[in-house]
Amino acid sequence: MPKQPYDNFKLAIYCPAPDIATIGEEALTRDLAFFEKHMKVSKVYLENHRGEISLTRERLSELKTFFESRGIETAGGITPTLPDSYAPGYPRLFGSICYADPESRAKFQEQVEIAASVFDEIIFDDFFFTNSASDRDIEAKGDRTWAEYRLELMTDVSENLIRRPAKAVNPNVKLVIKYPNWIESYQATGYNTELQPDIFDGIYTGTETRNPGNSQQRIPRYASYSLLRWMEHLKPGANGGGWFDNLDCTFIDYYLHQANLTVFGKARELTLFCYGLLKDSVHVPALGFQLEKLDAIAAELGTPRGLREYNPHHASGEDHLGNYLGNMGIPLEPSPYFPAYGEEEQVLVTAASAHDKDIVSKIQSFVRQGGRVVMTSGFVEAMQGKGAEHLTTLRPNGKKMTIGRYGTHTDSCTFRDFADGEPISFPVFDYATNGTWQRIVGFNGDNNIPILMYDHFGKGTLFTLVVPDNFADLAKLPEAVLNEIRLVLAGHMPVRLEGKSSASLFVYDNDTFVVQSYRTDPGHWRVAIPQGATLQPLGKARNASLYRTDHATKQDLLEFKLMPGAYAAYRIVR
Repeated sequence: MPKQPYDNFKLAIYCPAPDIATIGEEALTRDLAFFEKHMKVSKVYLENHRGEISLTRERLSELKTFFESRGIETAGGITPTLPDSYAPGYPRLFGSICYADPESRAKFQEQVEIAASVFDEIIFDDFFFTNSASDRDIEAKGDRTWAEYRLELMTDVSENLIRRPAKAVNPNVKLVIKYPNWIESYQATGYNTELQPDIFDGIYTGTETRNPGNSQQRIPRYASYSLLRWMEHLKPGANGGGWFDNLDCTFIDYYLHQANLTVFGKARELTLFCYGLLKDSVHVPALGFQLEKLDAIAAELGTPRGLREYNPHHASGEDHLGNYLGNMGIPLEPSPYFPAYGEEEQVLVTAASAHDKDIVSKIQSFVRQGGRVVMTSGFVEAMQGKGAEHLTTLRPNGKKMTIGRYGTHTDSCTFRDFADGEPISFPVFDYATNGTWQRIVGFNGDNNIPILMYDHFGKGTLFTLVVPDNFADLAKLPEAVLNEIRLVLAGHMPVRLEGKSSASLFVYDNDTFVVQSYRTDPGHWRVAIPQGATLQPLGKARNASLYRTDHATKQDLLEFKLMPGAYAAYRIVR
């Protein structure tokens, strides 16, 4: 009989080939009992190949029978890596396959065909890339960049080593590509988000963020949400779910945050990596407890909304800046597509957006009709001589300045409010006084530099946000400055966050929202909602109390408390 699943998502466990190649039925039964004691497991991915280990059809069939006889759905999995005995003499990071080598191609295709002969679904782990630079690769690359060569090569592999042979063996097989959590580097290793989604039947999202404070990958927590949302726009309805692990999660909260944000991003399935890491692990009972609560919250949440962040295909620049903004309470909705005016009120463009050769004309059209675009300092710098001069008078002068005091809102020849904070290094931008105007400036002695500026264009407005040299320093900005940035970037949302940084706001189209704290100390936050509305707590959220009324924006600010690492969900009752 099928297992009783969670109501709003399925839970899957990924089982790598080394974990299941020789394990006996008694041990499998014991391990499964541990998982099922704490979680509702609906599905397992059974991997038939990784590196030196390849499972036979017979072994895969045994494992498939074991799980399916216990009411658990099965699918196949492949990690596309090979040992050094393939393409010998040419070093490759992580066993990445040299797809220019005929023997390596044949071995990989064989494993695809074996999986397709056993399973009706196969997911390809996020080693489906290449960093090989063998003599064959160098010759095939020619004068192209490595990105151009590898994007074309991995598109060929997707079609001719995966799709065609797999469908020949099993016409009904569903092929799923799992995209990793390092979106800024996809093009460098061949992940082709422009063409591969049409080759594969489904996509999947890596939502691993672990501990950003000591992780090699330097990925902010908000990426567990934002990448999932970007993928939803990539192939709407075909984004199977989010995949995360407990590697380098210094505290259990760091593991649970990945689950929280994956659910808040409306994942249809959660895949846990992996069987060997989690069996008999303290992370499993904690996650099982959390999933019950998340399932109840997920039932209340509508479709996510946020400031549209334009991150086109094959782009990099100001890597993860959006995620740092998400960590400071700005709800984002990343997309590989720039919206037409009317689809969105406001758009964020970063240095990555400059990859689009038509970006200036798209911005001009959007803003002239009444839209608002927020440009980052990295975008303005990247577009020097390429159209930035048509949008703003701001221009980088190559200098840096340390800022510890801020002014917001001009008032005659000074500013209405001032705030002090930790010293932070900013790039310095020159501008034309009265051509571009100030919303936030940073002071150093008798000098000040732009932090948040704006220009009018047509019926709309262009804002420029100058970001610190170290994006993580956004968390050090004084609350008053954070609140002003949130107002400009997310003031068009039905709810807005005020208070400390290191907290994310997730907004939905049915008047629900979630605030997630990443802090290690308790904190109070405020949310701005329409004047006269109230907040209905969802789940275990605390009641919120009126903090003050902002008559200028016609909003009430309601305050609530969050314990370390906790989240709270509410519904706005109008």
